[in-house]
Amino acid sequence: MRSSGGVSRGSRRAVQPSAEPGGTPNAGRGRRRSNISNNHMRDHRRGMELIASVSRSSGLEKDGDLLKECYVQEEFRTFIDRKLKSFWDLCGAGSPTSQIESVQKQKKDNQENILILFRKLREGLFASGRKDGFALEVYETSLFLSVVFNSPVQTTSILSRLVPDIYSASPPPQSFRLTTILILLLHQLVISFPSQQTYLEQIKSLVPNLLERPSAAYLWISGLARSLRTSNFVQFEKLSHPDAFDPLLPLSCSVPSSNVTTATAFQDLPRNAVHALVSRLRLKARDEAWIVVRNAYRELSSSDETQTWLGKRLFFDNFGSEATAVRFDEWVRERCRDGQLRPKQGVEGRWTVCKAR
Repeated sequence: MRSSGGVSRGSRRAVQPSAEPGGTPNAGRGRRRSNISNNHMRDHRRGMELIASVSRSSGLEKDGDLLKECYVQEEFRTFIDRKLKSFWDLCGAGSPTSQIESVQKQKKDNQENILILFRKLREGLFASGRKDGFALEVYETSLFLSVVFNSPVQTTSILSRLVPDIYSASPPPQSFRLTTILILLLHQLVISFPSQQTYLEQIKSLVPNLLERPSAAYLWISGLARSLRTSNFVQFEKLSHPDAFDPLLPLSCSVPSSNVTTATAFQDLPRNAVHALVSRLRLKARDEAWIVVRNAYRELSSSDETQTWLGKRLFFDNFGSEATAVRFDEWVRERCRDGQLRPKQGVEGRWTVCKAR
């Protein structure tokens, strides 16, 4: 990427002193060298964008095997990093325009593009047989992003290589291995809900080499799954709250950046991935919990006490990167529209619960 080599070899004639009368040769040389350097960087980035995928080229396309080379893999990772930082700067959580449909579509397109670039890099790592610390970082970052960007197909694909293959071969430290194991088990609970057959097979295969039994992490994830199997939603609400699992996660990693949004996004990526999966699991469990409440109660009111109680029973609060709390009044309107609640005649702020037939 050094521009000096490009200037001295490929652009020697372009940096000769200006022949215009009254011109300043050194100033002209500096401007032209700057232009050449900028063009070189643009060409380099364009080359990274268009670099051939190993799986699609099968070595037949021009430069089709480039991503098997270690130095190219590392340059490509730096290229993705710049893309990712630009994304966090433009589309970070909390943006006032984040709810506009066109902005949401652009955000989703950017997310998919970043995941495609990571997949291309992982294909190069797989083809080259690389399983060192660099490969581990690529797989872990890919995993966390696939969860935060809500791409379950990619999450499944990454986990199939990362656990146990990459972890078994890569050297220590493996600071995020436990986080990855929890993500694997939570992912199985979410995508197979309400079935837990795959989850039970998975956790059995992880003990004891990748998940100690007993341990705080094992007790938490097994208790969470058990509370769903037994429809103990009071216990599930407690175990799916961040207070129950945040202590299991590593402290935020240090990421040098002058941009606060970018630095925070990278620091909290593993934590946000776990929070996102737990939030999705709470969303799936809400309908099951509502069935229990619906069968047990004849009426609901709008009192503060009822709203607080129902909010805990149906997991109205949310957290992490998907922090969109459910509003009681909106939830009531939806249940009335679906025929599950009916306003009580002559009494404001009370609803009759319509039993399922």
